[in-house]
Amino acid sequence: MNLVPQPPVDAVISHAVDRNVTTVMATLAAVALLFSLYHWRRTGRPTFLVLFAAGGAMMLLEPFVDTVGGCWHPANATRGFELWGRPMPLWLCLAYFVYFGIGAGLTWLALRRRNTPRAMWTLFAAGMAGDLVLEVTLLHWDTYVYYGDQPLVLWNFPLWWAPVNSLVDVAVAALIIRYEAALAGVRQLLIIPLAMAVTASVNTMAGWPSWTAVNSGLGDPARQLAGLLTFAVAGLLLRLLSAHTTRLATPFATVR
Repeated sequence: MNLVPQPPVDAVISHAVDRNVTTVMATLAAVALLFSLYHWRRTGRPTFLVLFAAGGAMMLLEPFVDTVGGCWHPANATRGFELWGRPMPLWLCLAYFVYFGIGAGLTWLALRRRNTPRAMWTLFAAGMAGDLVLEVTLLHWDTYVYYGDQPLVLWNFPLWWAPVNSLVDVAVAALIIRYEAALAGVRQLLIIPLAMAVTASVNTMAGWPSWTAVNSGLGDPARQLAGLLTFAVAGLLLRLLSAHTTRLATPFATVR
């Protein structure tokens, strides 16, 4: 007896779509890398570049969240790596550098200019909108599929993923600003494991209600409620984060 829904292992992706999506993501990742290097040269601080690398490192956690969150990538896609018996396509590895790496970097730059609760909520909403557009577009071309009893599905996209993904970028950026003095010099490399820890924590804390819905066969009302609960938990976490990082953040001008 299977206790959790089984992934659609026979799903396939068009070779043309796989090639085109990989090319687009590689181009975006290359542009992001060039901007990261430019920002380092202009400011003398490698933070943006380290965040770019951290975004790529977060990819190692994707097989875990895909398993509990009900997401499957066709095995015939160009392979980046495989963990937990789940094939991770090359285009997705590249996308991590963009959405989470550059996403966290741009959020960090925005919060350095205006580190207020309102700014954090605005960035959180923008991140959710960006995730919605990106995923709906990719799902339209059958690059991957969500399965199981997903709550809050719109255009094949379970909306509960959006607040989780967006909160990762905001949380990483806010914590870096909060501890910027401690992350100076070579210690900036600690941003990479910090970002990975934030990813694991946010996904677990905010995602668990929807994980439960996906894997437990709940009735429709309870399933949709679980999806809404993910939004509520993500909002609560953001409120707590803004209260403790905007009030206590070290001004950038004091950091050397």
